[in-house]
Amino acid sequence: PDSDKPEEIKYDKVVLKKGTGDRCPAKGDRVSVFYTGMLEDGTVFDDNTEHKGRKPPTPLVFKVGTGRVIRGWDECLMTMVRGEKVKLTIKPEWAYGQRGNEAGGIPPNATLTFTVQLVDIA
Repeated sequence: PDSDKPEEIKYDKVVLKKGTGDRCPAKGDRVSVFYTGMLEDGTVFDDNTEHKGRKPPTPLVFKVGTGRVIRGWDECLMTMVRGEKVKLTIKPEWAYGQRGNEAGGIPPNATLTFTVQLVDIA
């Protein structure tokens, strides 16, 4: 059966800026991330890199590999090093799939593109 084959990777990662060191986050590590999320037509649906009034941008902090974010993020972040910035394109299967995320402005079966920077690993 096909279960012996490794699962097809459902994201594409292009390094925009190299990070430092060689430590990638492991499952359960706490990561801090800046990101911008876009639909295929370039519409930004989420972003935490902009100043909110006088407040500086705040990174998103979560435990990686634990399903707190879409699978494409979990899988990709565990291949990144501190400071690395990537363009991440995620197929629907590892994003929001057939349901999409109506509240987040993401239609069903959407391929999503993110600019993601791994700020810190704890």
